Amino acid sequence: MKVIIAAGGTGGHLYPGIAIARELLKERGAEVLFTGTEQGIEAKVLPKEGLPVRFITVGKLKGMKLLGVLKTLTTLPRSLYQSARLVREVRPDVVISVGGYSAGPVAAAAWAAGIPVLIVEPNSYAGLANRVAGRIADKVILCFPAADRQQLFSRKKTYMAGPLVRKGIERGSREHALKTFGLEAGRFTVFVMGGSGGAHAINMAMKRAASLLQDLPELQILHQTGERDVQDVVTGYQAAGARAHVLPYIHDMAGAYAAADLVVSRSGATTVAELAVCGKRAILIPFPFAADNHQEFNARSLEALGAAEVILQKDLSPELLAGVVRKYARSGTAGVHAMANTASEEIAGICRDYVQKD
Repeated sequence: MKVIIAAGGTGGHLYPGIAIARELLKERGAEVLFTGTEQGIEAKVLPKEGLPVRFITVGKLKGMKLLGVLKTLTTLPRSLYQSARLVREVRPDVVISVGGYSAGPVAAAAWAAGIPVLIVEPNSYAGLANRVAGRIADKVILCFPAADRQQLFSRKKTYMAGPLVRKGIERGSREHALKTFGLEAGRFTVFVMGGSGGAHAINMAMKRAASLLQDLPELQILHQTGERDVQDVVTGYQAAGARAHVLPYIHDMAGAYAAADLVVSRSGATTVAELAVCGKRAILIPFPFAADNHQEFNARSLEALGAAEVILQKDLSPELLAGVVRKYARSGTAGVHAMANTASEEIAGICRDYVQKD
């Protein structure tokens, strides 16, 4: 089975694509090729993952000013030509669009060549590329937190799956992680993060909230700040007398989730999906400038399950954050029901079904 995966631009598109690729490659003789752009995160990540990628020339449309939109439209014929040439050369059995700049042209080229097109949507609000490609897709697979409440896709085409995340993210060792991060067993652990680059608003709010949480001596904090705020946050926690371990970046995310009793974070699709399969309670602060406000839609999906509380950034304050953390800390360390991490297997099975039809 030979599959092209069009995914990139951001981690929210790329990492679900990688999870699919890893599952497909378990099958003997399977081949996977990613498409993306040289400007996207895929240009750095995929070579490190040992996964092949081919680049096409395509620009942004969403959120661009008129000049940028016109520039992208002038490159569209070239994007379509490159995509059609790639599809003819590779001759895939299936093309999967997870979203990102290259997804639209590649999906269109596959459709024109009579190749099955599958949309995989990991966000509660689908991005522009998948919304457009959904009209020509054979199947649209909605992975939690996606639920298509906006009815962007035909119900006849849709398949509901669980969270789409990397294997093993839910299998971290709490005991090992606590030792690794220099934390103590038996304490209520809050894991704070804002994505790989951190989130300044969350960093500053949590740093200031620490001084308001001195009535919780059992509290300890694991905080991924990003490079910019690390020293400022360390100094703030020290001044507050907080027990905290602060890092610019955490590689062992499975361990960080295992150590956590509560997570404070943004609400990108990957983060929300990981929280769901790890069964972690969360305080979610959506990035207010995300396309189509999709991070708030993602956060509300977890909130609806009783697994999260949502604070909009415009309402975020140290006092409000401290109050919600205190509420969770006093309620104990119990987690929430964890969702099954089986979406990648389901998607691989759907791919096989289309190959067998041919």
